[in-house]
Formats: sequence, structure tokens, C-alpha cells
Amino acid sequence: MQPTASIQERSRVGARGAASRTDGARPVIVAGVVVANVTAALLAASQLINFGVFHLRIQAFDSDYHTSVFGLASLAAQLAVAVASAWRGRHTTRHRWAWFGLGALVAVLAVVRELTTFNATALAGPLLCVFVLLSCLVWRDAGITRAAVGAGLLLMMVSLMLHKVGIASDASTASDYTWPYQIVTVIKHACELAGWTLVATGVLAGTKQVSRKASSTPEALHLEVDSVAS
Repeated sequence: MQPTASIQERSRVGARGAASRTDGARPVIVAGVVVANVTAALLAASQLINFGVFHLRIQAFDSDYHTSVFGLASLAAQLAVAVASAWRGRHTTRHRWAWFGLGALVAVLAVVRELTTFNATALAGPLLCVFVLLSCLVWRDAGITRAAVGAGLLLMMVSLMLHKVGIASDASTASDYTWPYQIVTVIKHACELAGWTLVATGVLAGTKQVSRKASSTPEALHLEVDSVAS
């Protein structure tokens, strides 16, 4: 009977630990989703007002420029992914160097993005590496974390596709001063901004889950020892 009691106790502790880790990640996910939606909505509103009212004279609110307000916000979100990945590497023993490598790759891509003209074809390969590596690294995370990362990657794929094809693509010769062009531009840049934000949110939430799992391990071991001793 004692081994059975020990197994039941370990199961209860494991269930409580899993629930605790999910609960710890949930506020981070909620905050990230709110930030992603608000910033994307503000980008859309400012871009369309700038076009419709000011004829794109306010460069700070023209998201086609890297130095615009939301261009810099998107860059900050991408750097947040790099920092969150490195932070995750510090707090985990599983695939630690892969997390560090991911952080370094994303940071390098952010620098290249800011210093050069965006080229979807040239960046497709490195970004594909980021997508695949991220998908593999978060595979064992809780569902809520994987959902945030997956949604972010999906949005970035939409953005990358719109950079490559359509009237607002990098190679397009269509006039900037049309509503269809501006609407596609809004979708393209809003997806990019929200995508990086959600990926950073998912990676950070996963770090909190790893930290909570590590802190709950001594409790589980202590209960197991007590159960066997009794």
C-alpha cells in the first residue's frame, strides 16, 4: 500500500506543479496578446490617417520607413525575442546552447534589417531557420506557450509573403498613394510587429514555466521521501 500511496502523492504534486506553471505563464501571455493587438491597431490607425489626411507627410507614422515609430517598435519586438531566447538559455538545461544560438541569430537579423533595405528573398533562409528552431525548442512547452509562439510565427509568415508578392511587395512598382497599397502595407507591417511580439511573449512565458518547474522539484522529492518513509 505504501508504494501506491507514494505514486498517488507524486501524481498530485505533478498535477499541482503543471497547473502552477500554466497559471504563471498565463498573465504573461495575456499581457503579450494585449500589447500585440494594441500596437497593431495603433499602427493601422496612424498609417491610414497619415495617408488619408496628411498624404504621408508625417514620416514618423509611415511604417514603410524603418525609422518610423512602429518600424522601431517592430525592431524592438524582434530584439525582445533575442533577449528572451538568451534569458531562456540561462534558465534551462535542455538545449541551452540552441537557445543562445537562436538569440544571437535573431539579434543579427535585427541589425541587418535596420542597416539594409529589407529583402524578403535574402532573408527567407535565415528566417526559416528561426521558425524551425523555435518550433523545435518550444515543442515540449505548455500548450498556451506553443500557441503564442505558433500564432506569432504564422503572422510573420504572412508578413514575409506580403513583402514578396502583391501590390505592396518589395519589387512592386505600384504607387504608394492608393488605398489598396496602404491597406496591404498596414497588414504587412502589423503582422510583423504583432508576430515578433507574440513570439517574445511565448518564449518569456516558457521561461517562467521552466523556472517554476525547477522550483517545484525539491517539493516533489521531499514528498516522495516522506511517503516511502511512512
